[in-house]
Amino acid sequence: MKPNTNRKSPFDVDLPHRLFLRRQRAALPPTGQPGREELIERLRKFGMFADLPKDILHKLAASAHVGTFRAGEYLWRQGEANSRVLFINQGLAKTTRQVRGGASRTYGLYGPGDSMGIYAMWAGMTYPTDAVAMTDGMTAIVLSSAALLKCAHRQPRLAAPMMTEIGRFTESFMRKIEIVSAGSVPQRLAVLMDMLVERYGNTSEAHAAHLPIHLTLEQIGEIVDARLETVARVLSRWKRQDWLRVNKDGFHFTRMDKVRSLLPGPDSE
Repeated sequence: MKPNTNRKSPFDVDLPHRLFLRRQRAALPPTGQPGREELIERLRKFGMFADLPKDILHKLAASAHVGTFRAGEYLWRQGEANSRVLFINQGLAKTTRQVRGGASRTYGLYGPGDSMGIYAMWAGMTYPTDAVAMTDGMTAIVLSSAALLKCAHRQPRLAAPMMTEIGRFTESFMRKIEIVSAGSVPQRLAVLMDMLVERYGNTSEAHAAHLPIHLTLEQIGEIVDARLETVARVLSRWKRQDWLRVNKDGFHFTRMDKVRSLLPGPDSE
């Protein structure tokens, strides 16, 4: 897989310093809602809405609001009617399911610029998974599913961008399969980190990459289906080998090429 090339994004992936503090929960941003014009400009940052006429965006904005969530807060639960779609501005969220024994399994990761709930809305089904915020202060535009679906039926130009979003949902699910089927825990961690760097990170040198996101060992273990102690051991090894540094600003890979060398398949050289 090719390294990320500092693509420009309208979304700020960097997370505030307060999100890295574990002993004290961060205070959420003010809950005041943006005005209609500002909300329209936020919608335009998403490719799905970038080319829509302003009168259509006004109608969509009338059924939308900005939601702010705490880590661990449910955005919706599996089996719930698909009443809303989320477009993430900041922070991370995941889709999960409870499996036998009460354990949770992660099926997709979502961050700035991603949507959630499009597939369920388009398929006319209940939400197939739980959706949970992973970071304090995660913010998203919450849009009525009914309003968006009505707009899609009336605006043919929205059909192609919507299918792209559905494709991203499928891609996220396939990425999860790639992670858990990668082989050993180091390989699964390499696939996860490569995916996150590609989607949300940036590169400054040939083998250096910065992922301005913080995940706990518990969260990583749930994603890669490995015990916390095993994840900690692998990451500690990467640190000793000077491949990785972790601080309040996220993950700093000094040898991303070494991490990618663990990827399974023909791209692992």
